[in-house]
Amino acid sequence: MNNFFTRVDNLSRLSVEKHNVAFSLFDWPAHIAEDTWWQSPDVLSIALTDHIEQWDEAQLIKLAKWECINSFSLNYTGELELIQEVSRILDKVALSDAREYLYHLIDEENQHMWYFQKFCRAYGGKVYPNKKFQIEKQLMSPAKEHFLVFARILIFEEIGHYYNIQNARDSRVHPFVREINEAHYKDESRHIAYGRQVLEHLAKDAITDEGDALWLGQQLDKSIAINIAALYNPQAYRDAGITKGMALRESLLNHPNRIELHETKLLGSFKRHAERLGITLTDTRK
Repeated sequence: MNNFFTRVDNLSRLSVEKHNVAFSLFDWPAHIAEDTWWQSPDVLSIALTDHIEQWDEAQLIKLAKWECINSFSLNYTGELELIQEVSRILDKVALSDAREYLYHLIDEENQHMWYFQKFCRAYGGKVYPNKKFQIEKQLMSPAKEHFLVFARILIFEEIGHYYNIQNARDSRVHPFVREINEAHYKDESRHIAYGRQVLEHLAKDAITDEGDALWLGQQLDKSIAINIAALYNPQAYRDAGITKGMALRESLLNHPNRIELHETKLLGSFKRHAERLGITLTDTRK
């Protein structure tokens, strides 16, 4: 059997073996104390800048709460879009037997979507709206469209994976928040492995003519910029009591230490994978 189909078949088997029912997986606490870390201070949007040294712990903890709500809101809205996009092309994309895993992916993402929105509404009283995936539709071949669907999904998942790992490992973070990050991390590890395999499989039909790789890279650069910008939410800053949230957002997006984090920790794996497929993405450090 082709290595691609063998690897995907293994992922499907693992999804069956490790299947959880999220609706009964967690013991939801009545509340989460306001004086505990809802997110690791190491992944706050102001980390690696002088802001983190200037604010006291109470201010940082308050920001952590609302950046946790932002992160979980992004997971909810992003996975809703993911399910819609994958369902739309489910019977069209050229994946043959590897299509089987998409049913596991949709099932797992539906459960993730449920517990992220439940957390946001139960403990934050809101889900932050998000338009980061609503990119203008363009005329393109089905092969390019399908490649971009899975590439955009992988960008979203790779970025979220970093936050899941950091929050799950940080003992300062509230145990229930750590538990949710850990559960999401385990499922997303399989989704990321699948996404990388799928892009390799689809690339040969998406990149056929001179200029295709450059055009695809331009589309993915736009997706990356939207995903990164969504991490710096002025509404979360406002809820945390921060004035001039838009100015803070612009400052952080242009801070060299934050840009280095984006390029290495958040996007390094995806960009290296794209490079192997012949697609060069913009390095924002330059």
